[in-house]
Amino acid sequence: MSRKHYSTRWDETNCQVQCYACNVARYGEQFIFGNKLNEEYGLDTAENLSIKCRQVEKFSNNDLLEKIVHYKNLLKEYSI
Repeated sequence: MSRKHYSTRWDETNCQVQCYACNVARYGEQFIFGNKLNEEYGLDTAENLSIKCRQVEKFSNNDLLEKIVHYKNLLKEYSI
């Protein structure tokens, strides 16, 4: 799902590596992307993300700060 969907913006299942051509020029090739998600994470993963992206989710400032800390820690963990 596109990052414009706030409810799935930080969903780690929805965050996968794509080349520039696929991600930007071909709009993420969502059908192919969805099939790959289903292969890797199980049947209906893409459908569940599609449903989740249409739900309204509001994050408090504290929620967002926690996400920042979480992802900074992950970055440190994976950095050399």
